[in-house]
Amino acid sequence: MDIKHMKYFVEVVDQKGMTNASKSLYIAQPTISKAIKDLEKELNMTFFDRSKRQLVLTDAGKVFYKKCKEILTLYKDLPKEINSLLGLETGHISIGLSAVMNMNKFIHILGEFHQEYPNVTYNLVEKGGKMIETQLINDEIDIGITTIPVDQDIFHSIPLYQEDLKLVVNKEHRLADREQINMAMLKDEDFILFNEDFYLNDKIIEAAKNAGYVPKTISKISQWNFIENLLSAHLGVSILPENIVNLLDGSFKNITIDDPSMRWELGVIWKRDKYLSHATRKWIEFMKERL
Repeated sequence: MDIKHMKYFVEVVDQKGMTNASKSLYIAQPTISKAIKDLEKELNMTFFDRSKRQLVLTDAGKVFYKKCKEILTLYKDLPKEINSLLGLETGHISIGLSAVMNMNKFIHILGEFHQEYPNVTYNLVEKGGKMIETQLINDEIDIGITTIPVDQDIFHSIPLYQEDLKLVVNKEHRLADREQINMAMLKDEDFILFNEDFYLNDKIIEAAKNAGYVPKTISKISQWNFIENLLSAHLGVSILPENIVNLLDGSFKNITIDDPSMRWELGVIWKRDKYLSHATRKWIEFMKERL
């Protein structure tokens, strides 16, 4: 059985037809058609229901497609696996980072890891959780650090830590003397939120809706330090993870929110069929031990 023919078959299924697969692979359609017929003949089974106008897999075709994907992934990653077995402590890790996390702690851990594995290089991309997931699906990054849980059909995940979400106000704000509030008390406030790419934004809006209102958003941003500037200018209130709150200067007051949903968990995620290099696996283990 030719690995190349299996690749043709998978591409036909993924591209929903031989015409698109031919364009994608830059291979003549008759060549692809013959390769698939050779596979069917070799295995004595039919992969497609050819009585249908559209491309429809038979039960055998569905099983063969799944197994082909697994075999092609193993084949592609074989050199990396061999290097890992040889104990090569080198490599490159591309990491998507939530912009709503304590970067100081992360960079400190990265520095410690570099001392042990000085030949590993990094590409660090700071994004919202939704964009991190998209980049993982598109194989643009290796792993992401973002909000969990995630779709377990698409991603693997390892939890890192949980933390409370706190209301943050300027010390001159009317609520600054309170130690605890509930979401209903914020109905008339102007909110400074992250943009739609961040799951934190969804979480806050959902909590407000559960309290009977849609939050009035005065500004949406993508960097938490911008929120600090907007709070200083008395432009509204914000809700931030405790790790970020601890990085703010003393001109702000953080207040506990009496709402069980005002808590979140960060973790490491990666695509289910994505090969993780030896260096990447070591990095995940190293970080989990220190967070």
